[in-house]
Amino acid sequence: MDRIRIESGGEYSGEGISKGLARGLLVYCGDCHLTGEGMGIGSIALRDHACTYFSRSWTDSGEAGVFRRTFILDTRMSWSIAGKPSALLTRVIENGIGFYMHLPWLQRLLMLPVYPLRTLFGIHPFFETIPSRGEVTFTYLVMGSRVKVHAKINVPVRKEDTLCLLNELSAAWFTSGWEGEDLAPPPPGWEKVSPDQLPVSLVDPVHGIRFSINQVSVSLPVPVTICRGRELNQDHCWAGFCIQLGTGDESEEMPEVHYTIGITAGASL
Repeated sequence: MDRIRIESGGEYSGEGISKGLARGLLVYCGDCHLTGEGMGIGSIALRDHACTYFSRSWTDSGEAGVFRRTFILDTRMSWSIAGKPSALLTRVIENGIGFYMHLPWLQRLLMLPVYPLRTLFGIHPFFETIPSRGEVTFTYLVMGSRVKVHAKINVPVRKEDTLCLLNELSAAWFTSGWEGEDLAPPPPGWEKVSPDQLPVSLVDPVHGIRFSINQVSVSLPVPVTICRGRELNQDHCWAGFCIQLGTGDESEEMPEVHYTIGITAGASL
């Protein structure tokens, strides 16, 4: 594991559509940056019926062996057409993303007309700063080939909201899935994973690295969906895992979440 480095990397601004957004821990193999356009290990997004929200501001703290990053949800992603922002278009696209995520077997087909239409009509995303929607503090404990992640959520989440804990590296490197003891085709854009399927993995066969999620626990009885996915196209180059959280029936209080990310190299492949 000497060639694998997992670092805080607060100065890294990212690539592609997500450039400038706040990221979690970054992963390197020697001099190769495996994070790329991905959001790193332990980052945040919030989706409602109209928009997706991210963080571009954060604070860091820590003590011996423990690193903490607090993400401030201060950024909204919207869409423009022919250079003009459009709330209606943003809402339509957000609803379309929700539909897309529920149909993994059709995702590749659904995406075929998207980029030609975007080019034809000049449709582009943009980010704008907003008053903070809340904060999420991630605590990371790196233990050899594992990262134990704890998320403490201080975000008012409404019934229609979904809070997403993101763990993403580059789809340029993580090109395969992992089934049993063998390489497998990569997942579609998004696919749900049941808790009894954990751990699930993605593989970088060039460097011989397996990227996995396991041991997801949630402190309150709220709706939880675990997803695995990969997108490699003109906008996106990420592969990884997302824990989606909704609100419970009794309260809009959000749980604390614990999970483990594995970055395993060598003989285990």
